[in-house]
Amino acid sequence: MSDNFCKSRILKNTIFLYARMLFTMWFNLYATKLVLANLGVEDMGVYGIVGSIVSLFTLFTDGMTRTIQRFITFELGLKNGNVNNIFCTFVNVIIILSIIIVLTLEIGGLWYLNHKANIPDNSSDASFWVFQLSVITCIINIISIPYNALIIAHEKMSALASISIIQNLLTCACAYSLSFFTGNRLVIYAIIMAAIAISIRLIYQIYCRIKFPESKYHLTIDTKKLPAIAKFAGLTSISSILTIVTTQGITLIINLVFGVALNAVYIIAIQVKNSVMSFAFNLFKAIQPQITKTYAEGNYETHRKLVYSGSKMEIYLIYLILIPFIFKTDFILNLWLDKVPEYTNNFCRCTIFLSLTYAAFEPIRQSVLSSEKITKFTIIPDTFNLLSLPASYTVSLYTGNPNDMIYTIVGFEIFTCVIRTYIATQNDILSGRDILKSILFPCIKVMIFSSLCCYILTFITADNIMGLCELIALNSLFTFMCVYICGLSKTERLLIKGLLNKYLKK
Repeated sequence: MSDNFCKSRILKNTIFLYARMLFTMWFNLYATKLVLANLGVEDMGVYGIVGSIVSLFTLFTDGMTRTIQRFITFELGLKNGNVNNIFCTFVNVIIILSIIIVLTLEIGGLWYLNHKANIPDNSSDASFWVFQLSVITCIINIISIPYNALIIAHEKMSALASISIIQNLLTCACAYSLSFFTGNRLVIYAIIMAAIAISIRLIYQIYCRIKFPESKYHLTIDTKKLPAIAKFAGLTSISSILTIVTTQGITLIINLVFGVALNAVYIIAIQVKNSVMSFAFNLFKAIQPQITKTYAEGNYETHRKLVYSGSKMEIYLIYLILIPFIFKTDFILNLWLDKVPEYTNNFCRCTIFLSLTYAAFEPIRQSVLSSEKITKFTIIPDTFNLLSLPASYTVSLYTGNPNDMIYTIVGFEIFTCVIRTYIATQNDILSGRDILKSILFPCIKVMIFSSLCCYILTFITADNIMGLCELIALNSLFTFMCVYICGLSKTERLLIKGLLNKYLKK
């Protein structure tokens, strides 16, 4: 069996990433609570709208991230790959891109902030400095992309988990420390967040220089591979542009129609969604390099198994949080935020439901990105999803109800995912019939049985913290049972038995 496929390494990396997730998930949610308490709804909304403007103008970064991750991992999967050449090429390209982004933000971003954004008058000066600090943070994060990609490509998830824990601890400490300041807390928060970004960036670089010889910097660009890189980066960047315009455009629409108070609600909902997605994405990060490497070496059968099993397992992991949250939304939000802003409940339910489609689709996306046959895959679905902006804006103006707007957004996101999946099946690797048989049908069966069990448990468990813990624990137990009985194939059950027996013996 190829060195690029290792079941025990997937399990070990998944354990590292879940240890990080269990540690950081609570700190992320607690940090959001502290920021809301110390900044207030208005200042938190201002921070969110400024961050959205910065994200809106950094159009190419997500596409570059996928490109860098794909080419570095692919090069490692080849027998005679030159990883250092690819790495240095991307570092130099990122530096050039960062200069362009700074110029774009300082011209276009500031213009929008000063003339179009719905910022309260008493926060206008603070918003300027928050914008500048957000630009610094953004550029630092962009420069770190090649180093993060190198760590993931080498599957050093223990290092990634450790650095992420440090970052989350610092972020939580930042949110807690705001209570000790009496000045402009919004600006102070932005300053500390920028300092944290710089510190984490240095840690990534130092680790890579120590562990990976190919991270040694040279002033070079691989002109032979540059056309393929440029094509891949161009297509993924167009996809990123469309995605960012859609996602951040929603934030701007909320700001224009409903104001900064609802921006804060949307930030809370997105934080919940991201926390839930991180629960499932730990598994994806563990299998992501091997999906690309098995494709690079032509091991397509193993490649397909990784994609189908990975998508299915990600959905099951989302179920562990999604199903109890749907039944206990009000109690959980009141426990978390103390004072829950209006519309937060529905916004959180909708965004956490969307995490299912995102999590399930990532292994399929990675398979397509490994093949480089991505033109239709990247352009058509994201172009369609742009229609959610005029649709949600029209619905918001017509009904005046934020709930109707979020329902419209969810509908477009789900249909877009269906389009993406259909296009992904048009290549020679994945099959629509296999996706239905191996992913969709088992997941529906598990969802029905697990939801029924959780519904019954809500009548048995108490409506307090202890009851919530009992509900989550019992529901997780029933969900695992449902997954094992009707959610796994015979081969997957044998694989899990073998891995568990191996580690129990150790």
